[in-house]
Amino acid sequence: MTPGARMVLVLLLAALALTVPASALVVENADLTPAEVKLLFAMREYTLTYNEYAGRLPGWVTGPFADEKVNLYVVSPDGVLVIGITFHDKKIVQFDAKGCPDPIATVTTDAATVEEVMVSDRPFDTFRAAMQNGTATVEGNNLLGTLRTGMVRFGLWAMDLIGL
Repeated sequence: MTPGARMVLVLLLAALALTVPASALVVENADLTPAEVKLLFAMREYTLTYNEYAGRLPGWVTGPFADEKVNLYVVSPDGVLVIGITFHDKKIVQFDAKGCPDPIATVTTDAATVEEVMVSDRPFDTFRAAMQNGTATVEGNNLLGTLRTGMVRFGLWAMDLIGL
């Protein structure tokens, strides 16, 4: 193979390697730090685990958000990364690096808590502990969201009360 043909082949392979499949997470916001991009991709990979685990979560946790959009605010020293999460049938079907319009609720936490939940053998309990110690909060953004997040907080309180 001639050097020119090799160069064309290398450029073609490089272009193919850089092409993002349609199903991949696309990050268009140039303001994201490398750590934020890494977190977004880790969350995308974690979706498979979450979606398998979702059926084992109590219905009063997943039900209120089964077919809704939620914004996750990840606070860091660099600012706040807003990630829109769309649920369908209690499973995550989409992430949006720019947030969702009109989300029913907002979850606020830090990157360390997100990562702890993702690596935990018991993600629900890890998130619950973050809610208890104040490193994660859930707030409704409208009347329906307030009622549904209140139901979730009540359920968590009841679990604490009876020692589950």
